[in-house]
Amino acid sequence: MAHHHAHEDASPIGRTFAITALLLIIKVAGAILSGSLALWADAGHSVTDLAAVGLSWYAWHQAKKPATSTLTFGYFRSEILAALVNSVILLILTLGLLLEAIMRFFHPTAVNPFAMLITAVIALGGDLYLAHGLKGHANVNIRSTWLHIVSDAAGSFAVVIGAIVIATTGWTPVDPMLTILIAALISWGAWQIITETVAVLMEATPKNLDVHHLVATMGQIEGIIRVHDVHVWSVTTGKNALACHVVLAPNISMKDSQTILRQVDLALRLEGIEHMTIQMETSDADHDEPSW
Repeated sequence: MAHHHAHEDASPIGRTFAITALLLIIKVAGAILSGSLALWADAGHSVTDLAAVGLSWYAWHQAKKPATSTLTFGYFRSEILAALVNSVILLILTLGLLLEAIMRFFHPTAVNPFAMLITAVIALGGDLYLAHGLKGHANVNIRSTWLHIVSDAAGSFAVVIGAIVIATTGWTPVDPMLTILIAALISWGAWQIITETVAVLMEATPKNLDVHHLVATMGQIEGIIRVHDVHVWSVTTGKNALACHVVLAPNISMKDSQTILRQVDLALRLEGIEHMTIQMETSDADHDEPSW
């Protein structure tokens, strides 16, 4: 049975890469002029954003390659690997931010709030524009890129608030405090992506599917008396696969079995299964159950 996979337009990722590079230059210049740790953190985050978006772009094009005799499912998992790497980079980044913030509490540094504010406002506008363009994608790789941009926007917003506080009160500890807040937000979102990508790599049952419900759905089809050895997994986010054995009632003809197979195909597609392998067996067949 032939399967056709549609790919979304990769142009949002290319646009994100170009604008992020420009924002990085602006943030570095602003961090030098202002002396703000939070702004340096935001600039450092943009460096990881560039790497993340570049990796996402590469993975996107890899996923469009056709399947081969050695990679029979194609390159879809490259998207999952890219999302995992992106999120791990984010967690490493947050550790560095936390260490720098703690040091800044013990060794306060003078900050120019006006240069800090102007830079942060420009960065926030750019990040919000990018986040809006990437919002709503089901693809986990694009969602990890969106997470990078949203966390960047949160960081830029925090820097805006910090700059206002420093300009009006002169209280510089707000700079490392906001840095810690940014790090916490980044860590939470990155962990969500890591757990999802690891689940795909471990070939866990997708969260939106219930194996018992799928077995019951197939068991309701006339002519099927038992379903066993069921495996359900995701090749990548949104592309679910299933393999199972279906035991047919006695005296089912070859023609009838093909009708049953079409009914199973339709029922599973309605449940969100895109790729399926169904092994049909007679009721008197003797098959050893695999240990896994």
